[in-house]
Amino acid sequence: MNAHLLLDSLSPVSGSILTNGVVVAVVILLHIQIATFITGSTTLAAVSEAISMARGDDRHERLGHMLLKSWVYLFGFGSATAIFFVVFVLSGLWAIFWTALQQITFWVLVFEAAMFLVEIALVYSMYANWERLRAHRRARLGLLVLLTITLWWQMFLIDVVASFMLTPNGGDVNLLNQVLNPTQLPLTIHRTIGNLAWSGAVLAFVGAFNYLRLTRRSGAPQPDAPAAMRPLRSVGAMAVGHLEAERRRTEILHWEWVTQWGVLWAVALTLLQPWVGYSYAKEIQLHAYSAWYTMMFGDLSNVFLLQIFLLGSVFVLGSLYFWRRMNRSGAPRARRQLFLAIVLILLTLLAVQPAWFAPTYADTVAAGLNRPWWQGGLLNPIGNFIPFKASALIGMVLFGLWSVTSYATALSRGHIKPGGSGRGAQRAALLLGVVISMMMLVMGVIREHSRQPYLINGEITLHQQITNTAPSVPSLQQSQP
Repeated sequence: MNAHLLLDSLSPVSGSILTNGVVVAVVILLHIQIATFITGSTTLAAVSEAISMARGDDRHERLGHMLLKSWVYLFGFGSATAIFFVVFVLSGLWAIFWTALQQITFWVLVFEAAMFLVEIALVYSMYANWERLRAHRRARLGLLVLLTITLWWQMFLIDVVASFMLTPNGGDVNLLNQVLNPTQLPLTIHRTIGNLAWSGAVLAFVGAFNYLRLTRRSGAPQPDAPAAMRPLRSVGAMAVGHLEAERRRTEILHWEWVTQWGVLWAVALTLLQPWVGYSYAKEIQLHAYSAWYTMMFGDLSNVFLLQIFLLGSVFVLGSLYFWRRMNRSGAPRARRQLFLAIVLILLTLLAVQPAWFAPTYADTVAAGLNRPWWQGGLLNPIGNFIPFKASALIGMVLFGLWSVTSYATALSRGHIKPGGSGRGAQRAALLLGVVISMMMLVMGVIREHSRQPYLINGEITLHQQITNTAPSVPSLQQSQP
């Protein structure tokens, strides 16, 4: 059975860049940022709860509780964007396509909805009983693990639908073949890693924001030095002032630690993305060549340069954060981090070299300038994937790994002092969160735009939706007896 057989007749429908592009992009990309954070942060919450139980670390317990509260605050809005997308965008603007897709992926969507209901029950049950479950920490950890598994399966089922839309294999709608779609597993691995990195980036952003907020005022107490106290008129006032300063110092140290925890997750997990992304692109090349060509040689080829630049920026910002922290803490080999940051900048500049100075490769050929730039053409051999971009990406991963492991080693040996951060490191962490958010947006645009003009690649286009045209009044009158 083929997907195109689900459409009895085809005729163009009206649409605009607003309804067919901008509305969809804004709604779904906003939803994805929220949903992926909730999905990834459940793993971080479970890890923090386990560490808190094993080591009695109150910081991790507080972090886990903070993440749980953030899910409750975000869940309603994130769900509202998904419901708006289904009811108004898919059912309203893309109704015939959505009907066909539901018929094709019916059972996948049913199981995904079931996971959604389980997610609601778990999130709100833990939120209402978090403190009561303190006496039953294993049960609380079990609920967090169960929520993590539920959300992963929900993501897995959504990936089945997304993979079918990109690589439908000639419209094969067999349920088992949908689950075993060739791009499904690479996409799921890519998103699993990306969810964790994005969750770490959000923690880094929130931690850095709060650190900067608490230390922005002139004369704010520094976490690594005694708080400056103004002369007070009474012993009671001195005690109150001291307690307030100590409380503020404790808060600064906590958010500094949250930032560090988030940066480590964000940078370390992003190190895996080039390899996973290459595997995903290879499956697209094998099973949806036109989409792959659009990404690598067509309209999206230069957009990929932006994605590579953002990837390199993650490693550079991570290394600069590590350098600032190690340098202010007086850790040995702090200068190594600065050296690694410089090398990562150079490798990023090599990786973002364009392969041609034109919008697409076809434009280069059409202009008759399919030769190197030093011969008057538009080609830039230094921007070729093999060997230059591939070597640069491998170097970025290796030097990024060196940066992370050097900092982790210093941290494990006690060379990183609490309070040895400074506002510069926090600004780097703040920017790291913004960069990873942009990476997610750009990757979403690349993946969805690559199959245009198709909604289901090779099977259904946007303008192949049928419209239900009511018969005219004269026709109705003529048909009456």
